[in-house]
Amino acid sequence: MSLESATRSSLTAGFRFVFGAGLLPAGILLALTAGCASEKTAAPAPKPVAAPVAPPLNLAQDGKTAYVIAVDAKASAPERHAAEELAAFLKQVTGAEFALRSPEEAGAAPRIAVGPAAAKATGPALSLDGLGADGIVIKAVPPHLVLTGGDGAPRGTLYAVYTFLEDQVGCRWWTRSESTIPTRPVLDIPAALDVRYIPPFERRDQCFTEGFDKDWSVRMKYNGWTGPGYDEARGSVLNYAVGMCHTFYPLVPPAEHFAKHPEWYSELNGKRTHEHAQLCLTNPELTAFVIEKAKEWLRKDPKATFISVTQNDWDGHCQCAKCKAIDDEEGSPAGTMIRFANAIADAIAPEFPYAAVDTFAYQYTRKPPKITKPRPNVIVRLCSIECDFAHPLESENNKAFRDDIENWGKICNRIYIWDYVTNFSNYMQPHPNLRVLGPNVRFFARNGVKGMFEQGNYQSLGGEFGALRAWVLGKLLWDPQLDDNALIDEFLKGYYGAAAPFVRRYIDMLHDRVAETGVRMGCFMPITAPYLDFKTMTTGEELFQQAEKAVTDQPELLRRVRIAHLPVRYILITRWPLFKKTAARAGVQWLGPATRSDAITEFEKVCTENNIKLLAEDAKRTIATLRNDFGDTRRENVPAPKECEGLAMTDWVDFQDDLFPPGRRGEWGDLKPDAKASDGMAAWMPGTHREWAVQLRLSDPTLNLQGQQWTAYVVVRVDKKADAGLAFTSGIYDTENKTGVADLARQAAEITDGEYHTYKLGDFAPTPAMYIWAAPPENPASIDGIWIDRFFLVRKTGK
Repeated sequence: MSLESATRSSLTAGFRFVFGAGLLPAGILLALTAGCASEKTAAPAPKPVAAPVAPPLNLAQDGKTAYVIAVDAKASAPERHAAEELAAFLKQVTGAEFALRSPEEAGAAPRIAVGPAAAKATGPALSLDGLGADGIVIKAVPPHLVLTGGDGAPRGTLYAVYTFLEDQVGCRWWTRSESTIPTRPVLDIPAALDVRYIPPFERRDQCFTEGFDKDWSVRMKYNGWTGPGYDEARGSVLNYAVGMCHTFYPLVPPAEHFAKHPEWYSELNGKRTHEHAQLCLTNPELTAFVIEKAKEWLRKDPKATFISVTQNDWDGHCQCAKCKAIDDEEGSPAGTMIRFANAIADAIAPEFPYAAVDTFAYQYTRKPPKITKPRPNVIVRLCSIECDFAHPLESENNKAFRDDIENWGKICNRIYIWDYVTNFSNYMQPHPNLRVLGPNVRFFARNGVKGMFEQGNYQSLGGEFGALRAWVLGKLLWDPQLDDNALIDEFLKGYYGAAAPFVRRYIDMLHDRVAETGVRMGCFMPITAPYLDFKTMTTGEELFQQAEKAVTDQPELLRRVRIAHLPVRYILITRWPLFKKTAARAGVQWLGPATRSDAITEFEKVCTENNIKLLAEDAKRTIATLRNDFGDTRRENVPAPKECEGLAMTDWVDFQDDLFPPGRRGEWGDLKPDAKASDGMAAWMPGTHREWAVQLRLSDPTLNLQGQQWTAYVVVRVDKKADAGLAFTSGIYDTENKTGVADLARQAAEITDGEYHTYKLGDFAPTPAMYIWAAPPENPASIDGIWIDRFFLVRKTGK
């Protein structure tokens, strides 16, 4: 390590001092003192004499040790647990028994001093000042070794022990159930070892199912809501009283209060409502009620360090005259929110001086107010949900968010971040955001962020590279200056063994592809995202087949690779007809399973064996959904529409409903079996709404549509019970130019039967910014529902 890097010190990077090479090299010493000699008496420099190097501390040799682990007799529960963990892992690594003794019992024996009291008894000159709750010291005091946090720190000593076991011993805890613990008959530690480090983030939290374990969380130095809970031995956590998000209605339940106090809830369009609404934050009676409720919650949970006062997970903020006047004055609805949070913070401070009020800067409150500043005991949790996760947050693609965090930093001294690091629409879908994880964490640290929450696949195992993300983010949140690319490589090699090179090639290919497309990648991307094209996914299938072959004789590694393979298979299954036809057109060998049903069977087997239950954040999208949507009820060989009979395969394109499942499934519509549909399934929507719930994106380069003229058709059937009003609408929309390209509307009176009929939408030149849509009529008196069998395009020159 260079002298510069060894002595760097800044809040954004954490504080770390590491001197592992003994005294200053003679050459540096000469350079520093050379100016003392006059020009007249200058003489040739004497030949440098190498500084003596102290022998290493030999902690264990061939299953034996002279060391004991010294821990104070009155040590706290976390310090004693740290000592026990150290003894257990050192025995596993070296085979030697490391006995636990008090410093007095240890006497003159060489010791590993664990905890502040034992550390000071071992190195009286040792300073532990300023370490805070999580800072660490790892220092050789030959022949002894010190591993400690600060005085009274709940977690520092634990983190010192785990950091030592990682950095000096080589232990790795990949997931809650998978680790690499080396075997080292000889364990030597540098005599000049000297580490002092304070992490830049006071709160570090993750939300991956792979990481929901108190032992794994504390070993990875996560200390938030999903960590060790109130387990005293593991340092407890920085936790919320009752709920950690969207607490407006838990604080003031409409079922209990709306009838008596409608004025406590939003005024929307001149009417008080609690449906998809918020609270009226300028109502003094409501403020008084929430203050008492917050105190009640904190009294029930005296260990809680936060009280969440956060908006519901939708808009609907109050538009009453008082609220609107403040928001207009402040330039943002964050104005009423921060004033409300400040009032609660002021009221709870005398009784709960250790507690902070946590509120959101989320969606409509993301922009900071112009006038009001948050109190010191108010945390503003800024949410990145609208951002482009294919590009770093400091890039121009995310300028709005970058501006918001910089402006919040001017008025708030305690910013937390809620970051989104998976695809919530499809946990299983490839989500190439690994290249931005490190830059984004460093961006947050540079902007003075104090707390981090990384939300991943929190309801089910098996999210795309969930274990990798949880591990890499744990390392980065502890030390943002670590090389994120090297961390990814380390995980791949440690977790996948001989398959790692193939998995790495897949990751690189996928990330290169998303960069090529220039797509704005949010956290709710569809299966038709342009980087999930035929070439990329079939190359991914080939690489994962090679990865599986590389570890075919290692069952545990093969199991892990098969889980990592699932996202590629998920895309192959969901886009099967189009990809199969593309392979046939190109004369390319199909590398996947022989049939879609076979692919689903293999997918289900891996999920069942590994307790993987969900495909998406939507809890209704279980693994069984895959067979329901794409399995046995769906016919493989679909007849061509009569408009396409006799045309070459390259002159028409068919889009079955598997490519356009309705949005808000279960509410706006669903995929359902329909014997009348061309493939036995169709997208169904009830007649009760008029949302463009069915949308077919045309951004996929696999389609090869651009630069040509096509005619678009939609195939629809209608369940009709009366002739009045609309039956359905459909069309083509250009998102770039914000205009309709084609529009179709049919009246109920025009529908003569319950059969499928083909309707021409129009001629157009597709671009990646366009989509084809269909919608029901919001006419339940006449229409029970509509069924969309397929869209298809015919090339204008095809006949």
